[in-house]
Amino acid sequence: MEIYNIFDKENHLQPNFDKNKFDTLHGWEFGWEILEPINIADSSSEDQELSKRFSPGQKALYFFWYLDGEVTNGGFIQFYWNGYRHYLPTIMEGLKLIGDEELITLIDKADKEYLDNKGQFDLQKAKGNWEPLYTNLTNFETYDNEFYKIHNNTMALIEKYARSHLEEFVKLI
Repeated sequence: MEIYNIFDKENHLQPNFDKNKFDTLHGWEFGWEILEPINIADSSSEDQELSKRFSPGQKALYFFWYLDGEVTNGGFIQFYWNGYRHYLPTIMEGLKLIGDEELITLIDKADKEYLDNKGQFDLQKAKGNWEPLYTNLTNFETYDNEFYKIHNNTMALIEKYARSHLEEFVKLI
């Protein structure tokens, strides 16, 4: 079993959440508000332990946020450069859970491109210079642009899932 996909139901991290916020917030603002109380890990090793306390829906939100943060700040190249690839199995499981086939397809393309060019990543990593990757691996720009067009839909799917599976995310107060 993939290490981030373990769910210890007995220790589920289910924070209290204001019902009014739950009812009125939408989109990215909604996503951040339900993510913020569980976004408490400071390292990858802490992610492993903390994620055991996350429901499948919480994992979908939590790990998608890593992908989104990296890609919207520096593209898929930055995602891979910064070593986030080990989260891909969990990200993909979350996307399957919320029914986001479009993003799954895009990530498959980007990951294939990464694997086809891993040698260039390794070479540039050894040199400490990521700039040639952006110059030479232009297919990533296409994938980045596709991501920008569809990532709002992913957040909408996460919100829809969270609203219909409230118990996976929060306890309303």
